Amino acid sequence: MKKSILILAAGFLILVAVILYQLLANLDSIVAGVIEDVGTDVLKTDVRVSGVSIDLKEGKAAIAGMTIANPKGYSSAKLFELKDIVVDLDLSSLGKDVLVIEAVRIQNPSINFEGDADGGSNMQTLMDNMNSGSADSGTKTDAKDARMIISRFEMSDAQVKATTKMKPGEPMEIKLPAIKMSGIGKAQGGVTANVVAKEITTEMIRAVLKAAAKSGVEQVIEKKKSGLLDKLKGNN
Repeated sequence: MKKSILILAAGFLILVAVILYQLLANLDSIVAGVIEDVGTDVLKTDVRVSGVSIDLKEGKAAIAGMTIANPKGYSSAKLFELKDIVVDLDLSSLGKDVLVIEAVRIQNPSINFEGDADGGSNMQTLMDNMNSGSADSGTKTDAKDARMIISRFEMSDAQVKATTKMKPGEPMEIKLPAIKMSGIGKAQGGVTANVVAKEITTEMIRAVLKAAAKSGVEQVIEKKKSGLLDKLKGNN
């Protein structure tokens, strides 16, 4: 009897070991899937990641080739192309209720701003999508529900290509000032991934809209609208 119990216990331990090995071996793809699911759910547009590399020993993670598609009604060009995202983890927080991410750094992202004749833009549409509530993909996972704190977020050397429907063949190149955020989720004692995605994306959109306004893109839109109004007045 004792021998049978020992055999069963040994078999159970081997099974657990295999499951843990498979989980760790596939951790990169699991994280990539969560990023895509949460991003697509929050932004209401397609989010894709080409690869994730996690080194738990070093407390490092790298996300490669993250893209965010344009909202419906705009071109097929990608709205955001984030080639390299580097993440520093607080190893002491692993396995605890709240994961602490020491830093997230994004360098040289490509951003596509598209303005329309009505004074709107793909950025504003993305913002409206986020604020319209969660689409809820129905794929609830522990990873999505996990809470986290991001101590520092930095995005630098971003290049924005801005176009309007009035001048589709005349794109403007805008250099975006560095974006820095700190203590994301700290005041709440940790927040879920969808909250983090919304906060960071909102800050990025605001920065792009502000840079576009300074560059004169919105002035082009306003001039076009004023010209249309003048023509209408002349016909009365």
